[in-house]
Amino acid sequence: MAHSLRQNTIYRPLRIVRYYCQGEPNSLYEKHERGEQPRKVHGQLYPEWRKPWHKREGETISKINIFVEKNPNMKILSAMQRIPTLTFGNVKDWWKEMKEIQEIENQKFLPDRVAALGSNLAAIHFFTYRHCSVRLKDSKEWISGDTKNVNLPSTFVSGYFVEAVDCSKFHFNGIRYEGIKNLTGLNFLKWLSLRNNKFIDVWCLDRLAGQNGSSLEFLDIVGCNICVGSIFALSRMLSLKCLVLSDPGDNIELQAAISMLEEDKPSLLIKTIPNPESENNSD
Repeated sequence: MAHSLRQNTIYRPLRIVRYYCQGEPNSLYEKHERGEQPRKVHGQLYPEWRKPWHKREGETISKINIFVEKNPNMKILSAMQRIPTLTFGNVKDWWKEMKEIQEIENQKFLPDRVAALGSNLAAIHFFTYRHCSVRLKDSKEWISGDTKNVNLPSTFVSGYFVEAVDCSKFHFNGIRYEGIKNLTGLNFLKWLSLRNNKFIDVWCLDRLAGQNGSSLEFLDIVGCNICVGSIFALSRMLSLKCLVLSDPGDNIELQAAISMLEEDKPSLLIKTIPNPESENNSD
């Protein structure tokens, strides 16, 4: 086989690639240099209310965002798995739970309301809207009824000092722990009735003692969820002069706690009222 000494030139084909796409280049480096661009839908900017909360103007993401759960809520997944065996009772229980969560959120303390109205006017708005009665200092008339029918200032006005609050008709089974904080800043509050509020327990009374224990003189907790810890929370109310509560009955521990409260506060008048259930059982 003969070999040729002639020099051969090998040509590599030249391929020219052109991008005819009118969109933005897909290079990650170019995207990083440009930064995040505003999102558009059909040529229009994305509405502000449809953006995620952390992408809205004035909002930022905390550094502890790495601990936020990225997966779907387990309650939602559990509810979806029970769809084949869903019953009317399950729907009823779910609706009851949602109503309870809604009521807890509605009773929460709102700093913006206090900033606009002041502590006293904010408390008047909160309690009258929930079928309660409020009496002001140096006044004998009670403010009650719906806020639509009661002429209350919508901005701060001096001279409104809450002295008494009657929560015996608080709607949706009574005030909760979250609602007790709405009594904050009522320095002239002397009279408070929490009668038949079944959600009042040791935690509520402990918060009440810390907030209003220095001014509160009369307290009615008939029909509330009272235990030994509740009596010890009441002992922190330094100005308390009259206490009305349900008859402890055969609860020896509660009787002993009330006796200790009487010894600790000799000037405190304690009045017990029999429970309606115990009266019906005796009859």
